[in-house]
Amino acid sequence: MKVVARGLLTGMLLFSLMGPAGSLHAQTPEQGTPQEIVALLKEQNSKLSEELRRIQREIAALRAELDKPGLKDVFSGIGYILGLFGVAAFVASRRKE
Repeated sequence: MKVVARGLLTGMLLFSLMGPAGSLHAQTPEQGTPQEIVALLKEQNSKLSEELRRIQREIAALRAELDKPGLKDVFSGIGYILGLFGVAAFVASRRKE
């Protein structure tokens, strides 16, 4: 289950990195004034910053999801504890004989 969630989140992250085709490509005006060029660069910078913020949020969500213990981790911990008690009981029974 954890593998499926990890794969799904990774796929969403990769899909978001690809994004719509041509959305972040540089656009240069044919014969623009410096003010038009500066305005275009500011617009592209704001789009890029927004996209990076979205990607950072998705990466943080992915890390938070991976940090949670899954059902497999819980059962393996219980099995480990029961195994230690079994070894202790075996050693205790061997000492009595």
